[in-house]
Amino acid sequence: MASLDFNYAEPIASPDSASDSDMDSTPERVGAIHKSDHVVLNGRPVKVVEVSHSKPGKHGHAKVHLVGIDVFTSRRYEDVRPVGQMIQVPNIQKKEYTIVDLNGCDSIILRDDNTGKTRNDLKLKEDWDITARILDKYNEGKSRIKVTVFKALGEEQIKTFKVIE
Repeated sequence: MASLDFNYAEPIASPDSASDSDMDSTPERVGAIHKSDHVVLNGRPVKVVEVSHSKPGKHGHAKVHLVGIDVFTSRRYEDVRPVGQMIQVPNIQKKEYTIVDLNGCDSIILRDDNTGKTRNDLKLKEDWDITARILDKYNEGKSRIKVTVFKALGEEQIKTFKVIE
């Protein structure tokens, strides 16, 4: 009988899949996932906030119930999978930049302090709480602001900032 918990939205992972530094995600056994790990649920990178294991039943395998919060949108996702199944683990990269120029939410120019290169391809969204706080600190004009950019599965977003005196 075919498995009913197959998810067409996610590619099938296998333990034989190569792990490259350029890859967006790597496979991992569901049974090895712990709280605060990152996984891909419904095609989104999530941080696992709850993991519960169930014992094998009369007609099935042991299952793992995963609850995760989306890294970028803070939306909650849940999934139940067999312990032996593979799940994608996203490669989440964090990088710090210094704000060079900020003109509202439309344009932000960031400089990588290690390489000196600038980038202006990130946008701030008006409905983010962090956007208002960054704009307030930048408009004070007394100090530099460093932002931390998270990148996962081809998506980037400013997640945190700190003021450098």
